Parts: sequence; C-alpha cells; structure tokens
Amino acid sequence: MADSEQPLLSSTENREKHSVVVIGGGWSGIYALKYLLGEGLDAHLYESRSNIGGIWYFDENENVSGVYKSAHVTSSKTFLHASDFPFPKTIGEFPSHGEVLAYLHSYADHFKLWSNIHLNSKIVRVEPQWSLILNDGLKIIDCNYLVVCSGQHQIASDPRSSYPFNQFTGTFSHSITYKTPYDNKFINKRILVVGGGETASDLAVELSATIAKRVYMSIRGGQWFQARLLGQQPADIMYTMLMRLYGYYDTILVRCWRRIFFVPMWGVGGTGIREWTPTVPFLHGFINKSREIVDHVALNRVIPKRGIKTINEQLITFDKEENPIEIDHILLCTGFQWTHPFFSSTDIHDLYKLVFASGVDGTLAFVGTARPVFGSIPAMAELQARWVAAVFSGRRRLPSEKVMAKSRRAYWARHANLYPHDHKRLKQLVNLFEYSDVIGDELGVRVALFYLFFRHPRSWYRIYCASPWSPFLFRIGRLSSDDEKLAYQRHLACIPEKDQAFHRYNDVMLSAYIELDLQIRPFLRINTKTKHEELTTALGLNASSHPIIARGPVLIHSLDEDNDIYFEFETYEEFRKERLKLNYDSTLKLWYSLPNGLPTLDNNLVRRQTIKQQRARLRKMKFFAFYCTLFKKTFLKKKIQSKGFRLWNETLNVPTLEDESLYGIYKSMGRITTEFLNKGRRYDETISYEELFKAGRTVWFMIAFQMQLNLPLILTDSIFGYNMLYPYTDDLVDSNDVSREAKVDFAKLFHERLLIGEPTYDSQVHFDGKQSNVAELKLPSSLQSQANRIVKIFDMVKFIENDWKRGGEYEGVYMSLATIHESQMKSTLQHARTEDSYAPTMTQVEQVSAEKGGASLIAAGFLIEGRLTRAKIAYLEYLGFGLQLLDDLQDVKEDMKNNHRTIFTQTLAEGRPLDAPTARLIQYCYCAPAYEKFSDDQRTISDRKTGVTLAQYVRVSMMMFSVVLVLEAASRLQEYYSKEFYRELSSLSPFTFNDLKAARVEETLWAIVRNQWF
Repeated sequence: MADSEQPLLSSTENREKHSVVVIGGGWSGIYALKYLLGEGLDAHLYESRSNIGGIWYFDENENVSGVYKSAHVTSSKTFLHASDFPFPKTIGEFPSHGEVLAYLHSYADHFKLWSNIHLNSKIVRVEPQWSLILNDGLKIIDCNYLVVCSGQHQIASDPRSSYPFNQFTGTFSHSITYKTPYDNKFINKRILVVGGGETASDLAVELSATIAKRVYMSIRGGQWFQARLLGQQPADIMYTMLMRLYGYYDTILVRCWRRIFFVPMWGVGGTGIREWTPTVPFLHGFINKSREIVDHVALNRVIPKRGIKTINEQLITFDKEENPIEIDHILLCTGFQWTHPFFSSTDIHDLYKLVFASGVDGTLAFVGTARPVFGSIPAMAELQARWVAAVFSGRRRLPSEKVMAKSRRAYWARHANLYPHDHKRLKQLVNLFEYSDVIGDELGVRVALFYLFFRHPRSWYRIYCASPWSPFLFRIGRLSSDDEKLAYQRHLACIPEKDQAFHRYNDVMLSAYIELDLQIRPFLRINTKTKHEELTTALGLNASSHPIIARGPVLIHSLDEDNDIYFEFETYEEFRKERLKLNYDSTLKLWYSLPNGLPTLDNNLVRRQTIKQQRARLRKMKFFAFYCTLFKKTFLKKKIQSKGFRLWNETLNVPTLEDESLYGIYKSMGRITTEFLNKGRRYDETISYEELFKAGRTVWFMIAFQMQLNLPLILTDSIFGYNMLYPYTDDLVDSNDVSREAKVDFAKLFHERLLIGEPTYDSQVHFDGKQSNVAELKLPSSLQSQANRIVKIFDMVKFIENDWKRGGEYEGVYMSLATIHESQMKSTLQHARTEDSYAPTMTQVEQVSAEKGGASLIAAGFLIEGRLTRAKIAYLEYLGFGLQLLDDLQDVKEDMKNNHRTIFTQTLAEGRPLDAPTARLIQYCYCAPAYEKFSDDQRTISDRKTGVTLAQYVRVSMMMFSVVLVLEAASRLQEYYSKEFYRELSSLSPFTFNDLKAARVEETLWAIVRNQWF
C-alpha cells in the first residue's frame, strides 16, 4: 500500500464492521449472501451497479460489461435452478437475460436479502485482513471474512496489440462491448468473428442474419459443439448420473458412445465442419452449445475458417489456405482475464478446489469460479456458496495449509493433462459431475445412491438412470426427511415434458428483427413511391454495394420496377379495389387461357408413368419405411435421412438440393408443427385433432414462404392466430345451423374488429394467450348463441396484434385480413338454395373462389413479412387460387351434399364430368409464376451441382406436391370422370390410383414430419 494512502485508512471516521462481506451482486453473490445469512452470520453484499444480476443486468452503455440485448442462457433451465428455489414453470427452457434478472429478484425477495444488499457501492481496493475501500475512498468496511463473487467476465482478454492482430488496419471491437448489431461498425461490413465460444457463435448468427454484408468465423484449434435441442427437449438433459459408468473423460465407453450417438447425430466435432474439427478428445475441452451457427454455415451466411495465419492490413490469410480474405471489422470473442482490480494480484492456482485462497487462514473465498465443460456456472456457484458458508460458520473445517498446497499441486497437474487445449485459457474448466461430487463431499450432501439402491430402488433408478443431473440432487440425501422428499419431487419435476418445444435461436432472431424494425420505422412511410436509395441513405448504407437488404419484417428491395413497389394504400377501399384487379390478372386471366386437356411431356416437370413403374416406386417406399423403423436410431440415421430426401425428390420429380439444407427444413417443419398443435391445445382444450390438422395446413405454406424470403423459421403469435381463425370462422360462416341474420351481424362486427380494432386497444399490452371472458363481449341477440366461438375468433386477432402493432406502416396486415373475411362472406353466394330457387352462375363461382383463395395467402404473406411488393402479391394470388381449387376438389362429395357450389360441383350440376376443370387445375399447377425469381432468391443457399436455390426448390416442391394432392383427390372421384380421362390422369401419378387412395398423403406426411420419423 502506498504511503499517501495510509492517512486515508487511519483518519476516516466513516468505517463499518461486518462479519462477512460479499463483493458482487450477480448470481454467485446472491447465492453466497443467502447461505451466509442462513448460517447466522452478519453478511453484507456490495454491488457497484444500480441493480443486482451482475452480467445478466442488461445496460445499453458499451462501457458497462454485461449481456447483449438478445442474450439467453446457454444451458437449459434444468441446470439453473437454485436447489431450494426452482424457476417458475412459465419460463422457457432457455431463459432470456430479463427472465434471469426477474428470477434473481424473486430469489432475493423470497429469502429477504434486500436489507443486506448495498447497491452503487464499488469496491476500489481491498487490504489484508480485510479492509475494503469503497467508491471515492471516504468509506471503509472491515470484515473477518471476505467472499469475492465478481465473476469471470469483467476484464476482456484483448489480443489486438499482439501479433498478428497489430497488423490489421481495419476496425476492432470486443464482445464485452457488444449490445446490438445495429451499430455503424457492423452495418454492411465484412466481419470476422474470432473465437469458438458460445458468445462468438451467437454474435456470428445475429450479425449474419441481420445487418452484416458477410460474416466469417475463425476458430483456432477447432471446437466441440453440441445442439441445444435433441428432438424436442434440451440436449444437455442427456447427461444423466449414469455417465459415471462411462467415465468423466475420454474412456473407451465414452469413445463408443461418441461414435454411436454423438457423431451420427451432429457430425465430427459436433458440426461435421472440417475447418472446426477439434484437436482434443471429447469432454477434454469446453463444449459450445450454440450449434445454431451450423445452420447458418449450411445457408452460406457464415463462412467457417481455421486460425489466423497472417494479416496484411485488411487482408487476412487463414491456416491451410493461400488466398487472403478482405475484412472490414474484427469482432474479438476471445474471452476474459482472471483478474480482480481491487486486489494487487490474484492467482487462481492459489485456490483450494477453486474456492479458498491460501495463506489467509481460510478467510478469503471465491464463488462462481468453476466453469463446467457442460452444465452451468450458477449450479456450481451454489454448491461453492454452501461450502463457504459452512466453513465460515465453523460447521465444516478446511485441512491444513500443507495438505491444501499438496492438493492444489496435484489438481493443476491433472488439469493440464485433462484440458491441454484450454488449460491456460480456461483455468476454471471443470467436469460438472466430478467437481459437484467433490464439493458435495466437502459439504456431506451427496445423494446416498448406495443406500437408495437397497432401500428405494425405484427412486435410485429414476435418479441414476432416468433423469439428468440437477442441483436438487444435493438435497435429496437418503430420502428420509420431508425436505429431502421435496427436493426429490423438484428434481423429477425439472425434467422437461417430451411434447415441449424450445427454440432459443428463433427468440434471438425475432428480437433482433423487432429491434431493427424499431430503428428503421422512423425512415418509412406508407408511400408507394419511396425509393430504395432514400432508405439506404437514411440508414447510412451503400446501396451500390448492398443491393438487397433483408432485415426481419421489413425487406428493402430495388423499387425501380412497378412489380417491386410496395402494395400499400391509405384506405381500405383503395387497397381492396387494387387487390381485386391484381387478383383477376394473376388468377382468372390465366385460368381462362388454359386448355382443357392434360399437360404434355413438353414440360420437363411432367412425367407419365406405367403401372410397373408406379408399383416399383411403392415398393421402394415400403422398403424405406421398414429400413427407417429398424435403423432410425442407429449410426445409419444420416443415411436414412439422405435416402428419404432422395425418395422425396424422385417421387415429386423435383430438382435436388443438399441434404443438410433439406434436413434443416424437415426439422424446422416438425418443430413448428408440434408447437402449433401444442399451442392450439393449450389455448382451447376442446378443439379436435382434425380441426387442428385442418388449421395447420396453412402453417406449412407459411414456413415455406419464410424460407423463400430467407427469414428465420418460427411460429410467431400472428401465424398461430391467423391459422387458428380458420376452424372458428369456417364453422360459423359455412354452418347451415347459423341463421343468415347472424352471419350478416357477425360480418359487420368482425370487419370492424379487423380494420379498427377494439376501442380499448393498447399497443403496449401483450396478449398472454389465455382465453378471454365471454361476458365481456357485447353481442347482438342474433349472435348470443355463438358467443363462445366469437370470443375465440377475437382472441386470435389479439395474437396477431402482439406482432403487428396498429397505427403504422403495417396496416396492410389488417386490410388483408379484412379481405379474407369479406371473401368468406361472399362465399355465401356459393350456396344454392332450393327454397328460393337460387343457384350461382359459373362466373360468380370462379370469381368468389379466386378472391377467397388469393385473400388467404396474401394475408399469410403480410403476417410473415409485414409489407409486400406487388410481385409477391401476384405470386400469392396465383398460389392461393390453386390451393383453393385443390381444397374444393378434395371436398366435392361433401359440397354436393350441402349444395355448396365450387367450380367442380357447378360443373357436375351442369351435367358435365370433372375432366375439364381437373385438367385445367393440373395445367394451372405447372404454370410459370412458380418459377419467378424474387430478389430474395439471391440470398438463399444454392446446390453446388444444380445451382438451384433454396427458394426455387421450395416453390417447385410446393407446385409438384400440389399436383400429387390433386391426383389423390381425383383418385377418390372415379365416378365423376370419363373412363378415358381417369386412365390418362392416373399415368401422371407417382403411384397407382388404388395405392394413392389408400395413402392419405397429406395426413401421412403431417404425421411423419410432426413426429420426426427419420
């Protein structure tokens, strides 16, 4: 201590004395304070910031270290619970920083910690033994024991002054200062992310999906990756206590497990990316759980690179490469230093079991020092805090200094051997099972597995073999007391249910897009003449070097051609009038021009099959199903997936695309389908599976449209609400049990609700998904009997309002929904009525069908993107009419029974067979608009061999799958076709009509994707 500082310590009168002081108010500090107080000690916590939470307290100031705006935890909630205070079930498996902070606040409330927490109290220096100087030096705290919980993420490890980084002439930043991607140093820049940790992966994903021109990610020495999810559950829950049998490290059993399970599931190193192949064995290095980066590598958004070899100004050459890459900005995700500014020096090697410092008689402890290879820091921190409190209170004792010194030397020698790659960089790295058992032994709180094996064998099995590691295990003991039984119940309850679905990546992307939307909004107006150059200038972008800028709900394209003008109008009448004109040009004009015969072989997508070929294809499918059932959970899983995709492409006669891209699509569709069904059931327990299936069909189209627009694949509230409108509104509008007066009253009421909203609408209120109270509805007498149905319809609109706020540039969303409703009401014109001899004409039926089908998909497009260009509206009109006709063909028999006139039933009513309209529908499916390229196509991955983009592949697959569904519907209507036409039609099918009838293609595919059968 300097001489000039001595008078400050001796002369000040502002001095306090406590038994124990805790430095740092993050997760570890809160735990430490709670357990110290629980031991009856006079403990006080000092936190430099204005709130608890440590790094989990988000601050937009770049100079304040902490999480970035879109951050979520990387380990699942199972590993995060406090052992005596579980997370609420309402919080998802991967909580956001806001949810973590709220949890810590509720923890402090529950255990009454606030009176012992001192905020805005920065410790500037610590003097032995122990005097703490606060803030400006005018206050001193003396204590007998000191607990340091200031964390592992305070001081950045910044290599920019060392070679080769000191040769770089571009700009630098470190992840410690990163808050959001919307910063001038990232906008339209070629960014190199350096590092292999979870922060590096998350930031590379976020930047590549939002604002960067190109993102590269460099990992020196490779990296082990593991997905957050395994099926529909967090992947880390596969680490059960049974892993003790395998061993903690790279034993023969672990290598077998990795070869049989890990590599077939996720590829070599967890990614299959050769540039990132790890150089250390499994479990001998940190495991990155942010594997979403692999999807972005597959989509060519992130370019994987090895370590940096040389830097020449802005040209960077990587290991095993010759050609340099030009980089504008380097984002360093190179970790943090083990240092504490208030100490003159600290060395983690001096800590006994990473907790107690040497040479101070056991009066100084560090909590939150252990970073597990997998699992969470807070789980280790709680065990450390319990041990520290027990030692400081005298309930547990430390060994002698000599014994501790010997233990430390042995520990660090073994650590260097176990973690050769990370030993110097991550000295805190531990194995979760091994380290927690070590601390549990010190406390005497390890679960008594040997005892349970004989006295409670079922509980032993559930703990040891059938459940993941959790903090509750260290309170179970022998299952003899009420507290131990409660801990056992909490342990079992923390295991996620198998039908849950989680997507942290989508949460990250969604919040990123919402953030960008809020930043762009001031520059946008509802004006069809707004130019691309004005927008890019307002955002500070270079339009010439960045012609396509796609960010979340707002997509900016070149607006030079009429087709790329946004479809936006001041009033609903203008919107409706222009939409009807576009509808006719995109649908009926084409429909009327088509021939009445089946397509010829001039179109390379048209394929005629012999019965022999059709039966051979069916045999292939059956063999594949058998093969899939036998081997889908073995190391052959990847081959099964690849075979499945090849069969899909060959059956539909569509171009090929890389398996990795297809598997990503397949997994996303399965995840979203399952989530849609679960969310539907949570909202309405009375809804049937059939109704949900009917509602969910459009979900798949919306997933496909998200892919075509290069947007993240997510089930937003608006997509859910829109698709759930169908079972409720169709039942009301199409039901013969609802009076005409009631339908008219509902039409007026719902039209106002869509266009104007509720009188009490508040854009700041978020609908929580709980069914609204029927009693709050003010309905006319004609609708009182339909109140339960109408309240659900209005709730679906609230879901939509969660995503697209009223009163801005997204009014097109509500105008498009109003056109759907208007078209649905027009469908009453399709009902032939015998009582007043009313029958619609074919022209009326065609117009209503075109309007209704197009309106549905236009609204779907608006709900996905917020704003649409004329070209996209035209494409959606075309597609919507085709899907409406397909739906009508599937419902011919039911519509005939109900006197509902469609193009097909009207044809039958006029005494003609269905030959001509069915042939025309197939011709319609093969039409050119499905090939039209939007500018979005340029941003989707292309197959290296065929050059087909993901957007093109999705469009052609949709078109060809629609043809198969048309053929399936026709196969069940043999009596309505001429014999010659039916025979010719069957030759277009991939299977014989008899086999196609039995297949129930749509429902079978729904089940396969939903359950992820291969």
